[in-house]
Amino acid sequence: MKQKIGTVIEADVLRRARRQAADEERPLSDLIQDALDRYLTAKIPMPDRREAAYRLFCEQPMRISPEQLREILHADAWDL
Repeated sequence: MKQKIGTVIEADVLRRARRQAADEERPLSDLIQDALDRYLTAKIPMPDRREAAYRLFCEQPMRISPEQLREILHADAWDL
Protein backbone atom coordinates (compact mmCIF):
# COMPACT_ATOMS: atom_id res chain seq x y z
CA MET A 1 0.00 0.00 0.00
CA LYS A 2 1.39 3.36 -0.97
CA GLN A 3 1.23 6.31 1.38
CA LYS A 4 1.51 10.00 0.63
CA ILE A 5 4.30 11.88 2.43
CA GLY A 6 5.60 15.43 2.50
CA THR A 7 9.25 16.41 2.50
CA VAL A 8 11.60 19.26 1.64
CA ILE A 9 14.57 18.83 -0.72
CA GLU A 10 16.93 21.16 -2.52
CA ALA A 11 15.49 22.77 -5.65
CA ASP A 12 18.38 21.55 -7.81
CA VAL A 13 17.90 17.94 -6.66
CA LEU A 14 14.19 18.14 -7.40
CA ARG A 15 14.84 19.62 -10.84
CA ARG A 16 17.29 16.83 -11.71
CA ALA A 17 14.92 14.16 -10.37
CA ARG A 18 12.04 15.53 -12.45
CA ARG A 19 14.25 15.57 -15.53
CA GLN A 20 15.38 11.99 -14.91
CA ALA A 21 11.80 10.80 -14.38
CA ALA A 22 10.73 12.51 -17.61
CA ASP A 23 13.66 10.94 -19.49
CA GLU A 24 12.58 7.52 -18.21
CA GLU A 25 8.90 8.30 -18.89
CA ARG A 26 7.76 7.42 -15.37
CA PRO A 27 6.31 9.27 -12.41
CA LEU A 28 8.61 11.22 -10.12
CA SER A 29 7.25 9.28 -7.13
CA ASP A 30 8.43 5.98 -8.68
CA LEU A 31 11.91 7.39 -9.24
CA ILE A 32 12.11 8.62 -5.63
CA GLN A 33 10.77 5.31 -4.27
CA ASP A 34 13.31 3.30 -6.28
CA ALA A 35 16.19 5.54 -5.17
CA LEU A 36 15.17 5.32 -1.52
CA ASP A 37 14.71 1.56 -1.74
CA ARG A 38 18.20 1.12 -3.28
CA TYR A 39 19.71 3.34 -0.56
CA LEU A 40 18.05 1.37 2.25
CA THR A 41 18.88 -2.01 0.71
CA ALA A 42 22.55 -1.08 0.32
CA LYS A 43 22.80 -0.53 4.07
CA ILE A 44 21.79 -4.12 4.89
CA PRO A 45 24.83 -6.40 5.02
CA MET A 46 24.50 -9.67 3.16
CA PRO A 47 24.19 -12.69 5.48
CA ASP A 48 27.24 -14.43 4.03
CA ARG A 49 29.36 -11.31 4.61
CA ARG A 50 28.10 -11.01 8.18
CA GLU A 51 28.99 -14.66 8.83
CA ALA A 52 32.47 -14.22 7.33
CA ALA A 53 33.07 -11.09 9.41
CA TYR A 54 31.93 -12.88 12.55
CA ARG A 55 34.29 -15.79 11.90
CA LEU A 56 37.19 -13.47 11.13
CA PHE A 57 36.81 -11.22 14.16
CA CYS A 58 35.15 -13.35 16.83
CA GLU A 59 36.13 -16.98 16.42
CA GLN A 60 39.90 -16.52 16.27
CA PRO A 61 42.08 -15.22 19.09
CA MET A 62 43.80 -11.89 18.62
CA ARG A 63 47.31 -12.47 17.35
CA ILE A 64 49.15 -9.42 18.60
CA SER A 65 51.77 -9.21 21.29
CA PRO A 66 51.08 -7.56 24.64
CA GLU A 67 53.42 -4.74 23.61
CA GLN A 68 51.42 -4.11 20.42
CA LEU A 69 48.18 -4.09 22.39
CA ARG A 70 49.65 -1.64 24.92
CA GLU A 71 50.81 0.62 22.09
CA ILE A 72 47.33 0.58 20.51
CA LEU A 73 45.63 1.35 23.82
CA HIS A 74 47.95 4.26 24.55
CA ALA A 75 47.86 5.74 21.03
CA ASP A 76 46.18 9.11 20.70
CA ALA A 77 43.25 8.64 18.32
CA TRP A 78 43.58 12.21 17.11
CA ASP A 79 47.04 11.42 15.73
CA LEU A 80 45.77 8.63 13.47
